[in-house]
Amino acid sequence: MRIQRVNIRGFGAIHDMELELSRPMTVLYGPNEAGKSSVLYFIRAMLYGFPGRTQSAQRGEPQDGGVHGGELSLVDEKGSTWIIRRFTRPPEGSVAGGKMERVSVTVRDSAGMVTEVGQQEMERDLLSGVSESMFRQLFAISLSELQEIRTLQSDEMNRYLFHAGIGGGNGIVRAERKLNQEMDKLFKPRGRVQESAKIVQDIEQLRGRIAESRSYLQQYNQVISELSEIDNGLSTLEIRRHRNMHELVLYRKAMEIRPLWLSWKEDNLEWSTLPDSSFFPLDGLNRWEMMTEEHRNLEQRSIRIQKADGDISSRLESLPENQLLERLGPQIEDLWSKRPMYLAGQTEKGELEAEYRLLNDRLYRILQDIDDSWTPDHLASLKVSASQREDIRRMGASFAGYDRRMETLSLEHRGAMRALAAAESSLREAQRSLREETERGSSHFFMIKPSNPRETLTVWSKLQLEAERWREERLTRSTSGASQLQEPLQKGMLPSYRKLLTGLIILTVLLPGVLLWTGAVEAAAASAVLLLGSDLYMWWNGRREQSLITSSGNVYGADGGIGNVGEKVVSSLMNALVEDPYAASTAENTLRRGQSSGQDRSSVDPVVMETRLRELRKLMEDWQSWQQRLGRLTAEVSTAEERVSEQNSELIHTERVIQQEEKRFLELEQQWENWLKARLLPNRLSPDAVMDILNWSEQGNELIRQLESLKIKIEKLTHEEERYEEDCLLVIREMGLGETTGSSLLEGVYQQWLGYKETMQERKLLSARTAELLTEAAEVADEILKLEERMQVLLKACGVEQEEEFLRLGAAAIRCDELERSVRHAEVAMFSGWNSEDRGQLEFILEQSDASELERRCQDQEEASSADDKVRDELQERRGRLLQEKESLEQKGLQEDALQQLEEKQSALKDIVVQYAVRSIGTELISRTRKFYEEEKQPHVLRLASGYVERLTGGAYIRVLMRMGDQMLLVEQKDGTVIESARLSRGTAEQLYLAMRLALAELMPHKEKIPMVLDDIFVNFDMERLGYALQLLAEVSSTRQIILMTCHDHVVKMMRELHPSVQIIEM
Repeated sequence: MRIQRVNIRGFGAIHDMELELSRPMTVLYGPNEAGKSSVLYFIRAMLYGFPGRTQSAQRGEPQDGGVHGGELSLVDEKGSTWIIRRFTRPPEGSVAGGKMERVSVTVRDSAGMVTEVGQQEMERDLLSGVSESMFRQLFAISLSELQEIRTLQSDEMNRYLFHAGIGGGNGIVRAERKLNQEMDKLFKPRGRVQESAKIVQDIEQLRGRIAESRSYLQQYNQVISELSEIDNGLSTLEIRRHRNMHELVLYRKAMEIRPLWLSWKEDNLEWSTLPDSSFFPLDGLNRWEMMTEEHRNLEQRSIRIQKADGDISSRLESLPENQLLERLGPQIEDLWSKRPMYLAGQTEKGELEAEYRLLNDRLYRILQDIDDSWTPDHLASLKVSASQREDIRRMGASFAGYDRRMETLSLEHRGAMRALAAAESSLREAQRSLREETERGSSHFFMIKPSNPRETLTVWSKLQLEAERWREERLTRSTSGASQLQEPLQKGMLPSYRKLLTGLIILTVLLPGVLLWTGAVEAAAASAVLLLGSDLYMWWNGRREQSLITSSGNVYGADGGIGNVGEKVVSSLMNALVEDPYAASTAENTLRRGQSSGQDRSSVDPVVMETRLRELRKLMEDWQSWQQRLGRLTAEVSTAEERVSEQNSELIHTERVIQQEEKRFLELEQQWENWLKARLLPNRLSPDAVMDILNWSEQGNELIRQLESLKIKIEKLTHEEERYEEDCLLVIREMGLGETTGSSLLEGVYQQWLGYKETMQERKLLSARTAELLTEAAEVADEILKLEERMQVLLKACGVEQEEEFLRLGAAAIRCDELERSVRHAEVAMFSGWNSEDRGQLEFILEQSDASELERRCQDQEEASSADDKVRDELQERRGRLLQEKESLEQKGLQEDALQQLEEKQSALKDIVVQYAVRSIGTELISRTRKFYEEEKQPHVLRLASGYVERLTGGAYIRVLMRMGDQMLLVEQKDGTVIESARLSRGTAEQLYLAMRLALAELMPHKEKIPMVLDDIFVNFDMERLGYALQLLAEVSSTRQIILMTCHDHVVKMMRELHPSVQIIEM
């Protein structure tokens, strides 16, 4: 997976920024607050959504309140393009869904098919199920997150960190921890809460109890005797105390009820003096008062009835009679009831006439809209079937489809033009870069004689071989004895040739691979052929030297003739390779040294020769780097040319499709004109216009049908109106009134009838009221007679004849009831809950004692009860002490139980010792197993991280370990010293954490290689280790996209030197 384009509409302080990430490794370079961290947060937000408002910095809401969000374009391993658009609110200002976000994820595969997917499908298919926390911890990190080792110890990360080796060792750690806990529960050297310590204390206590248990028998018997005496005294005291408490309760109760008892005695005396009223009815007085009141009400009601009957008779005599109105009344009522229908008919008739005129106007406008010469007959004659309508719709759809296709093709044509212009611009830029690089190299390497790079490499290889031989000759001349030469000869080749051949083989493998990776295929093939030829030449020359040395026995003589030959060969090759500006000075220096030392003038100074070789080697290294850049730029020019060709072909294809669409449109237009001509319609009409005419035709026909229906309704309403007016005029003529028309028709007659109708209703109501009053008067007289009979019956039942005697007897009966209730209430209040014996004692006390005597006796009983309670408490307290002493003596005297408990405790202590020994041995075995796991069974991710750490630290640390117990990261130095990560320096610790993240990312089983975004994580790296880190990231970028953010200029310079093809974007 690779991030292709970042389009930030609004995020933090960034607005309308678009970044094209076209290289495997991209560096975003800029000062502080340029927006580098905002790009990191933006990528996170585009993939997993905007964080909550509590994380305002990472949420990145614009301060000016503009558009918040943007677009992210990615390419997966299959070549499909994913475009993610996410905004907190739409650009138009409408409100989004529940999370206040609008998300759109579209996928365009290699075939051009576009599909829209959701957030879950994107995380599953594009991000391979990587969660937001995993992405934040591993793939998009800043310096603060890099420094936190806790982010590498989450549950989700541990699944990958411990999937091999250590994962099986977790059970060992848990077993060791559990055994240690069980051992601590059994025994600690100074512990007091362990089970073994408690058993030892119990054993000591039991031994002491056994020694003291024989001296308590006499004391135990004395305690038993005292307890018996105290129990007898308590029994006697309890009987006397119960008797005193009973008497105290009687006296207190007597004092409490004495006022109520006196009132009870008075009520009994009064009750005995009242006359006998047992035969008087319970509610006699109430019944008598009710009957008296009812008799009085009936007499008043009879008077009111007589008065109302007289008033009604006077009113009936004053009301008039009209026989004509009575006869015509029903007919007038019938006509008046029909009057609303008559008025409604007139209103409806007016509305229908207005509607008729309105519809007629609409019909006229429809005809005018269709054509000025059209009439209703034309509308009736225009008939189109459903199939013909479908033909018209199909024609309209064809025209609309042509418009849409032309619009799409126009957009594609403009897009192809822009793409072609962009491709041509890229081609010109690539050609310009190639031309500038060629000119720069030509001016810099003008002294190299061979014009062909292959020849130059061949001469340079020969020169290196001859220089190495020359050094070997000099070294051999400085040593003596042929025995020192025989050992390397027996190995098959001279040591110098073996080393040089090994270096050339390594260069043969690496250089073509690097050129092939950069896209310079031709340069890779040429360098491979040249380097392979150099390898073969070196191997042949080494064999030849071996054979010469073997045959002659001593290659180098004392006169150094062969050394002079080697110097000449090296000088000739140097002159063949480059134009030597130092030849004159070198010859002069050589001549002076020859004259002063007496040596051969033809020899060359070795120091000068070595100096020239070093300068030439540096020059050739720069020349080879320049050749690599030329090869890469040539490949870029070829790619740009191919892209221009593809865009040009696409533009030609688009233009050809546009011409075909225009030809198809002309054929379709001719077919439509023929269709209109066949139906006698103007040829200027479009399908939409014909459909509108058909719709208007249907509307016009419908209006004609509605007009005919309205005409029939109007005629019917006119006929009903005329018939109603004739009936009204007949009634008016019969009553001899003046004729009227319009809305006032029959109104005067009906008002006259209403007046007389009220009079008739009143006469009827008065007659009915008179009959009701007569009936009511008879009922009142009957009720008075019955009431008088009931009153006489009540007097006879009480044995009296006069009302006064009845009232006196009723008052006596009421007083008797009151006294009876008062006596009963007093008895319940005084003696409720008391038996007959206690009640008799209480009445005797009340009869014999007054209030002062009762109070004195109560005080005496309370004093006696208080003294008894005090004595009882003392005895109880003494008895409790003796019982405690008895129990203590009984416990101390149980010697046999103590011996048995002592045996049990000693046996339990032996079991604990055995269990502790077993667990101790198990702990030792598990500890050895854990050490074996820590040393031999480290996960593959730690082995891979070890290689990364060794490269990042320049070999200072060679291995990464993880301790099983606390999962602490450890690093091992060259000498075998193991250091915890917490004891490392900040820079080294950050290099360790970076290596762990690179290893985890590499070993995760994801089908998509998720890009890594690193925000300024090299702050604490020195220059040497910074170079190691950048070189490692450059290698990782070959399989995984790397986006690096920095504000340091030296990081950018070093990246350009180590990896020239990196993309650098300045912000």
